Amino acid sequence: MENRWSDRRDLCLGVDIIQQGKKLATCTSRDVGLGGTYIDIDNETKQRLHLDSDVELIFHLLDGQQETKHTLYARIVRVDTSGVGLKFHEFDTGVFRSLQEIMGYHGVERVH
Repeated sequence: MENRWSDRRDLCLGVDIIQQGKKLATCTSRDVGLGGTYIDIDNETKQRLHLDSDVELIFHLLDGQQETKHTLYARIVRVDTSGVGLKFHEFDTGVFRSLQEIMGYHGVERVH
C-alpha cells in the first residue's frame, strides 16, 4: 500500500547525507517528491542510519559548470535492502521553492 501524499519523479541526483553536523555519505536519489525522497545507499552507511532519526540532505543540481545546492531536512521513515525512504519536514516557503526547483530539474532521470 502506498503511503505517499504527493507524486514523485524518478530523478537521479547526488545527495549528501548529514547527521548531527557530520557528513555520512554522498548517495544518489532514486525518486523525489514534495513529501520525501528515496535514496540508494551502501550497507555501511545504512548501518549508521536508523528509523525515525533526522538528517539533513543536500541535493546537488548541475547546470553545465554551475552547481546549485539545496538543503532539506528529513526523517527516515523506511530502511530496506537498497536504501532509505525519507519524509521532508520543517517546511517554509524557502523549502517549498527548493523542492519545486529540484522537481523541475532537467538532469538525469532514471530509465526503467
